[in-house]
Amino acid sequence: MNILVTGANGFVGRALIKELLDAGHTVTALIRNEGSAPKIKDVKWIQGDLLDSSSLPKLKSMDKAFYLVHGLKSDANKFEYDEALAAVNFINWVRSSSPDIVYLGGLGPDTGEESPHLRSRHLTGAILGSSGLPVTEFRASIILGGGSLSFEMVKAIAERFPFLPDMKILSEPCQPLALQDLLKYLVGALEISPKGHDIIEIGGPDVSTYGELLEIYSELSGIKRKKVKLPEVETKVLIKAMDYAIPEHSQIGKKLVESLSYPTVVKNHHARKVFPEIHPLDLRSAMDIAKSNSDTKYPPIWEKDFLKTLLSDKILTQSGFLSPELLKNLEKVGRIKDILSRKS
Repeated sequence: MNILVTGANGFVGRALIKELLDAGHTVTALIRNEGSAPKIKDVKWIQGDLLDSSSLPKLKSMDKAFYLVHGLKSDANKFEYDEALAAVNFINWVRSSSPDIVYLGGLGPDTGEESPHLRSRHLTGAILGSSGLPVTEFRASIILGGGSLSFEMVKAIAERFPFLPDMKILSEPCQPLALQDLLKYLVGALEISPKGHDIIEIGGPDVSTYGELLEIYSELSGIKRKKVKLPEVETKVLIKAMDYAIPEHSQIGKKLVESLSYPTVVKNHHARKVFPEIHPLDLRSAMDIAKSNSDTKYPPIWEKDFLKTLLSDKILTQSGFLSPELLKNLEKVGRIKDILSRKS
């Protein structure tokens, strides 16, 4: 098949392209800057920005088009607008080549009152689905794979913190899916052709909380941390804390944090009927494989003057987030730093 992949430079996009090439398909991949294209042979890279319709090159006939675009790096004030604009421009761009569209969206409530991140995922699906072209919309929760944002955030918190954070916001259920299983669904979509807009919810066999994901990663990594109850604060305070706790992922992670308050679990089992041959990995196996495929390093916070930096931030100190118990645990980190320095 002739296949178009947008969002080709993302985590899922790069992995999908390799799967498609291995299966013998011809792949054309859209990227904003050809100079940043991954070093993958046999791909026709084309340059264009879905936020600027005039930049999109003329497109040849395509059998399938994967829409994997997700503008999490966009400015927070116009994030949802950019997401919608990109979807509209995409439809206008590919309409003449009449491909079947495969879109990766997100699980979660669809009430209009959810977080901007979840709301934009559903809105994008609605825009694509109203195009008149055949659309298969997959809705997934956390994707577990070495390098995926969700997994890397779990890894960073588990490895960096001297304790496991215990908060209400980490108690909502989610249904993680291994990267290799997601790819099976995406590639499997090549064999189906919906008559309209088909929504398929996908997830692994296990439902977990975000707090339990931290525990599972810690256990698999041999990390022993006790749980510390953190005060419940406004989301804006947690978002601010991310700048210090996981600066590597804070820009994008801030948008995802707002979605932690909503359950992201499979509500129907349409996927079993459409893809009976796919049996997703259990959670521990998926986490263990993601761990083995991740080569990132997250230095513990005691390697920096972490506590002093926290105490200098007015938003964190005035919100009540820095509770006496939390400060006590962070002070222990300072003592660990002193011990390590004396040993050296």
